[in-house]
Amino acid sequence: MKNIPLVIYGLFFAALIHVHAQKKKLENPFETKGDLNSQFIYLEKTSTNYKEYKVITKAKFLELHKNVLDSMKIERAKLKQQQTKNQEQLTEINNLTTELKGINNELIEANTNKDSISVFGISMVKSNYNLVAGIIILSLLATTLLFFYKFTNSNTVTKEAKNQLEETQNEFEAHQRNSLRKLQEVSRKLQDKIIKNRKE
Repeated sequence: MKNIPLVIYGLFFAALIHVHAQKKKLENPFETKGDLNSQFIYLEKTSTNYKEYKVITKAKFLELHKNVLDSMKIERAKLKQQQTKNQEQLTEINNLTTELKGINNELIEANTNKDSISVFGISMVKSNYNLVAGIIILSLLATTLLFFYKFTNSNTVTKEAKNQLEETQNEFEAHQRNSLRKLQEVSRKLQDKIIKNRKE
């Protein structure tokens, strides 16, 4: 029985060494700048008990409070940085959307200009322009052919009229000559008769 208190003291001493060794093995997140969760776990394991409450030192509480504020400050800075980045991306998206709208408008205008042509300040679709130009060219060609036909016809009529005039002049001259010859013949006959009558 004398051994029992010795065994109890030994076990108590061993338990103290074991608890002390466990506390030493437990890494201090306050010194290693661990995250908040590890700091809370460390405080829970290293704090003493009073009834159902855990008792922590004021210095550890203040250090934990400072670490929580620092972590919140860092997270707020990250949030602000992310918001700034999101705003920049939103601005860039808006700029790209505006640029895309401008490019689409230029494309529509280019397609419109490609399919249209300006004539005397009037914008016309190329197919309509080609139709109008074709009609004008055909009209000019038809007018030219009509004038050529009329010129050729007038030239033929003029040549026929000249030929008829020449024939008529030739006939007239021939008739004049015949008439002159007949007149001369009649004059001679008359002269001959007059001379004959004088002689008689």
